[in-house]
Amino acid sequence: MRSVLGLLLISVLLLGCKQSKQTKQISNLESEALEENQPVVVQFIIDGLMKYAAETAIAAGAEHLKYFSENGVVVEDAYSNSPMGRVKLPDGSEPWGGASPPNIGMHTGTHIFETQDLDDIFLSARRNGIKSVYVGGHTLYDVFKTPDVYYAEIMPDEKVVALGIKHIKEDGARLVRLHLQEIRSYWKGPQDKTNPDSAYIKAILNADAQLGKLINFLKEENLWKNAFFIISADHGMGTLTKSNHLPEQLSSWQIYMNFYGLGVKKGTTIPYAESPDVAIMTNYFMGLPELKGYTSKVSSLKQLATTGTFLKNIFEGNPNDISHPQWIKRYLDDNAGSPANDYLHYREGMLKFINN
Repeated sequence: MRSVLGLLLISVLLLGCKQSKQTKQISNLESEALEENQPVVVQFIIDGLMKYAAETAIAAGAEHLKYFSENGVVVEDAYSNSPMGRVKLPDGSEPWGGASPPNIGMHTGTHIFETQDLDDIFLSARRNGIKSVYVGGHTLYDVFKTPDVYYAEIMPDEKVVALGIKHIKEDGARLVRLHLQEIRSYWKGPQDKTNPDSAYIKAILNADAQLGKLINFLKEENLWKNAFFIISADHGMGTLTKSNHLPEQLSSWQIYMNFYGLGVKKGTTIPYAESPDVAIMTNYFMGLPELKGYTSKVSSLKQLATTGTFLKNIFEGNPNDISHPQWIKRYLDDNAGSPANDYLHYREGMLKFINN
């Protein structure tokens, strides 16, 4: 009798182990399925890229930029936040170090940056179990430490994209911010952006080649069908031979912006967008709740929520135009397209718009 009971007990234990193993296998399969269906959202930022330069590069053979423009939405009139190199507050403090306002705006969806107590796309992703990677091609971006993996060092564009690919593959990163910087080394003046033979345009063609490597990788990994791309710039370029972007020069504010992905219109344009809109759309592409904006009280602000605009007009079935506040353009118009070379001047203008 005991031997019979023993055999029954062993059988039950073996069956339980087998079921437990099967349950674990099912759980792993479900996890893999969820990971495969989670969209990959890429901010592909080419430093200082303007619309005319992108169009020149496309005509000169930038096949991947051409693909995204013909299969997505390009913004006709896109502007960055203040192209000042630093956020300097009235008390002289610099809460964001060497990071320029447009980069902060594309992460947080806000127009002014009083403290680092701001929600951003990387924090939003982490709250919802989405892994992120940020690769910045300059040491100035070392303040952005909210992604799961981050780099901020001077490196070639090829390495920027290679690191992004590495962390998509090895860590399952699905929010990817790549900031290519090499293009700035080849700027010799505004004539470069419309000269297909300039070293500047050739640098964009090199960035386009790296974009192609990322596309091919996503296709090989069966991630392409759920991929969203925002191809843009942190600022425009100025009017001097020096590679800079002074606020007093209108072109410093003017950037290229292109959206691509499931449900996004194909081969069309929308009239207007601004850098903070990029964060709003990035967060939406990930399928996440709205960004929170400031997470602590700010005395100068009546509205602590995000100030960027949701661009519903990029999606199929929606009208081409929306009611966009166009705060950047309004600020520039108020200052005849040549505002003071001072972040505090921009800040005062934005506070007026936001608080009213």
